[in-house]
Amino acid sequence: MDNSKKKILIGITIIQLLLFSNMIQANGDIPVIASRISKISEIKVVDDPGYFVPNHTHFSFDVEVEILNRDDENQTVVEVPDCYPKVRVYASLVNQSIELTPIRHCYSMVTYFTYLPSITTECEVVRLYINQSGLSHLPDGNYALDRPINTASKYGAGELAEVLLTFFQMISGIINITFTNFTVLTLPEETFAFSIQLTTIFLISIAILVVRRKRIEVYYK
Repeated sequence: MDNSKKKILIGITIIQLLLFSNMIQANGDIPVIASRISKISEIKVVDDPGYFVPNHTHFSFDVEVEILNRDDENQTVVEVPDCYPKVRVYASLVNQSIELTPIRHCYSMVTYFTYLPSITTECEVVRLYINQSGLSHLPDGNYALDRPINTASKYGAGELAEVLLTFFQMISGIINITFTNFTVLTLPEETFAFSIQLTTIFLISIAILVVRRKRIEVYYK
């Protein structure tokens, strides 16, 4: 698949996530399995010779993910492919000459993960490149993170999981984070105010930039 088709696919996926979240709220049809990002640590520049790429800056940050099992029995999730980290990152950057490249490896294998009732916490390290050297912080722009879950069925053809997006905005090294709660798009008091309408505009703008301005770099396998 060429890059343009990949970018179009990402744009469609983002819009589908938005529509799926709105559908859950409108119909009250809540999936058994859900995922959300509940914490993002300090984003830092990494000086690691193993990840050195000329004319690029290497960033990393720790992410805490919550996997919710709403059932009273264990649920098995099928991951195909199995990717590390499982968290994905998207970006709509102010400077259109800058590109973000997540470091994410996927393996063509079927892997099963079992989640107990209630919430299971996962911790992951997100790494990415920016195609400029000597940066001290992420470029200005809007970013989005999610933790996809392929299926909530041990047989590989079950109901969809609820995958919630977390947003953050970077302005001159200052980060403002908006965490999305399970089933309801309410925001913590300490985050900057995003209405549902603004969230919709943000996601659609990312999709448009993916297709027309090529602002999102697809993770590679």
